[in-house]
Amino acid sequence: MIRSAARRIMGMVTAILLLSALSGCSRQEPEEKVVIRILYSNNFKRVEELVESVYDDIDLQIEISPYSSEQLRRLDRGVGPELVISPQPDSNLVKKYLLDISDTKASAAYDGTIMNALKLEGKTYLLPLPGVYSGYIVNETLFERAGLAMPANNTELVSALAELKEKGLGLGEDNINFSIMSDYNTSVGMFYVGYMVPDFLGTVEGMKWLADFTDKKAAFTGVWEKSFALSDALVEAGVMDPAAISLQRNSILCHQRLVKGTLAAAFGDSALYYECVADNRKAAEEGTAEAYTYRMYPLLSDEGNEPWFLFSPSALLGVNKAISEEKQNACRRILELLSTPEGQEALMEDMGTGMSCLTDYRQREDLIPYGVEEYVESGYIYNVLFPSKTVEYLGGYVRKVMNEKCTVEEALQAIDRLYCGGTDESSYDFSVIGTVSRDLLLENFNVRFMETELGNFIADCVAEASGASIAVVNGGGIRASFYQGVVYGGDVAVVCPFDNQVIVLEMDGQTLWDMLENGLSTCTEEFPGGRFLQVSGLKYIFDSSKPAGNRLVSVTLSDGKALDRNASYQVAVTDYMAGARSYAEGNGDGYTMLNFYDDSVPKGSVTLIKETGMLYRDALALYFERHRDTAVDVQLEGRITDLAQGK
Repeated sequence: MIRSAARRIMGMVTAILLLSALSGCSRQEPEEKVVIRILYSNNFKRVEELVESVYDDIDLQIEISPYSSEQLRRLDRGVGPELVISPQPDSNLVKKYLLDISDTKASAAYDGTIMNALKLEGKTYLLPLPGVYSGYIVNETLFERAGLAMPANNTELVSALAELKEKGLGLGEDNINFSIMSDYNTSVGMFYVGYMVPDFLGTVEGMKWLADFTDKKAAFTGVWEKSFALSDALVEAGVMDPAAISLQRNSILCHQRLVKGTLAAAFGDSALYYECVADNRKAAEEGTAEAYTYRMYPLLSDEGNEPWFLFSPSALLGVNKAISEEKQNACRRILELLSTPEGQEALMEDMGTGMSCLTDYRQREDLIPYGVEEYVESGYIYNVLFPSKTVEYLGGYVRKVMNEKCTVEEALQAIDRLYCGGTDESSYDFSVIGTVSRDLLLENFNVRFMETELGNFIADCVAEASGASIAVVNGGGIRASFYQGVVYGGDVAVVCPFDNQVIVLEMDGQTLWDMLENGLSTCTEEFPGGRFLQVSGLKYIFDSSKPAGNRLVSVTLSDGKALDRNASYQVAVTDYMAGARSYAEGNGDGYTMLNFYDDSVPKGSVTLIKETGMLYRDALALYFERHRDTAVDVQLEGRITDLAQGK
């Protein structure tokens, strides 16, 4: 019996062990998800949710960056995102970096006219994201108040704006009432494209010219000089400020001014229109602005032809061909999902754009701006499908013309050279000026709310070049990363592109404190402001959970002593911060306590020690020259601490 019981027990143990073994064999470790990254100025939360809900093996990661040049530099270094989004890519760079996706279902899902224009040598590399209409956003209330009919041609448009100005309607402090949405060169270029549509590009002659230009058989020179006629008339009438259009940043704040009624009209897109409508309604409810009615108005003719609206995809989407086959397949599946009505709606929700380029997509009427629908029905919508980065080049050279840095003829000749050359890579300075031991990254706006290795390095360069014991660098002036390895001369111009001069000011400790406090005022916003300060020669602690204006907790100098608010300090800043561009329209990032140059704002308690004549990029180049034999290796040092991060 004992032996029998022992056998039963052994049998039970064996069975348990066998079951455990079988159970172990059937248990599978969860597979790692395929990581697919996007680098763009939008958050894409809805797209991320959709992709990950449909494909449980894909982890879609979004890094926010408004600087398209940063994506290109990452692709060039082999560390680019898997999904590539570009507003207007160069054709040579498309073939260099992007995968041929002609065999995907997605490539056949979009409007044929748009897709044919995007093809290179018969192959598809890019898909159009939902797009926007462009034309004039007009404050209709102001026109009605002045008793003015909506203009029928460009002459009437200029006259109406001049009459509004005479009556004091739609004016800001700069005494102008019209502008161009000019945050990006492409936006500026679109205004000049739009002017050419009714009387040229929308005609048989214009269609032939564009086809010939695409084949490099025609040129801007000798044809597009007339595209400056309307802007010249607007400037001559005193309703548009050319200097504001020429600025690299902080140009006319079209959105804010349209909402407040201090701009009568602006050239812009349907995304701007909807922002104005929504924000004016909110402001009117809060009692901070009068309620206005807006409409989108088309591009007008000088020769009695029909007016047109413009349409263009917000951006184009492709796949990085340097990635693994597994990642390529994941990207193809994402493209197919985004090329469905559900995918398009997710994109439109994230991007704030309402017009899909899908052939079978039923457009929502409520997403067609007031004033556009009749032109959609009549077919007077011009698809802007210029090759390569032509429209961006055009906008960039318009700025130079507005700034009197070149003539119209010189600008058009330069555009022809850039396009015929196939790329503007030749203008990049590939001379080796130094090395960095590891990546110094700009990612997710980090230079705008925290200490970064990149910020420490640039601030140290400015301090050394200026001779000041303390230097501050506004995060908005840092636009790209340095990557491990050699540094080219062109890299410093991309990292710090703005033409703001480094100056040294003497100030008391209270002014220095106020300066740092101002830098913290926008660091908690979804799109952090560029005024946040990276520093050299001091450390500061703040609490981002506190209200703006009360976030700075302490400031310590490099010797460990606390800031003395009554003592004097020499600090390297930029002339931009000190009011050299004035403080109107958001210029100067609110650093009025440093004002030395702007006579329209009370002067700050500062003394100018010297103007160095150097820009940020000059300070970087000088550092690399002085330390040519040493690779840059900077660390985080606790220069900036946010107490809210530990809560």
